[in-house]
Amino acid sequence: IGLPFKGLGVTGAAVATAAAEFLSGGVYVRLLIKRNLLQFSRMFKIPSYNSIKTIVQGGSAMLLFQLVLNIAFLTASRRVQAMDPTGVAAAAYGIVMQIYSLGVVCHLGIKATAATLVPSERTKNGDDAARKMADKLFVWGSILGLILGVAQIQLLPWLVPMFTTVPEVREAIKIPGLISAFIHFVNGPLFAGEGVMVGLGTFKALTSCTIIGTSIMVSCICSPLGKSLNGVLFSLAAFNFVQAASMVFHYLKMGPLSKKRQ
Repeated sequence: IGLPFKGLGVTGAAVATAAAEFLSGGVYVRLLIKRNLLQFSRMFKIPSYNSIKTIVQGGSAMLLFQLVLNIAFLTASRRVQAMDPTGVAAAAYGIVMQIYSLGVVCHLGIKATAATLVPSERTKNGDDAARKMADKLFVWGSILGLILGVAQIQLLPWLVPMFTTVPEVREAIKIPGLISAFIHFVNGPLFAGEGVMVGLGTFKALTSCTIIGTSIMVSCICSPLGKSLNGVLFSLAAFNFVQAASMVFHYLKMGPLSKKRQ
């Protein structure tokens, strides 16, 4: 899709992305109609509120969840960009987040798996089976986090030169790169917890955990800690740690699969 727009820079990338989204959307609609899961004549019919009440409530909570996340990361980006007039800190932060995001993609696989398997197991075999499945995913998520963190630490000397040749930027990446690697250790139970909460439909609790974590992160960024690139990464680490801890606590003590509630 992006080939015809080669040479247009950022504009071409935006146009290519929009075209890809329209194409994929059309493919999904065609497949749904072909499998009799969607009727084109009913696509534009306004449903009753009672029939979509659950979807609206869950969707609203997830929308707020994404909004809170965007506020957190936009605050961090704004702080970093205003930190250094030379642009070294902003460039280093961008590269660190790109490397960090490679691991996040793997964590998202755990999240999607938990969101699918836990409710499926609960429907078929009950709460005990769902709890065992969730426990396994927490364990595997934690193992994945350890692997990704160690891998990033070991590969940083080879990855950084692939992103920049500027010595100042390379030097600025060293400590933030290590901090982001350690964040993966926390991301294991964090993303597993997010997946379990999404699968069980506890959207309000998920949003509440995210709001708590975001409040901690923004507070750290606005404090003297946020005046350095290392401090911004420590703020992100605090956000992930608080969010992971609150999600694990919810799962063990307050969630639908908590033994205390049964």
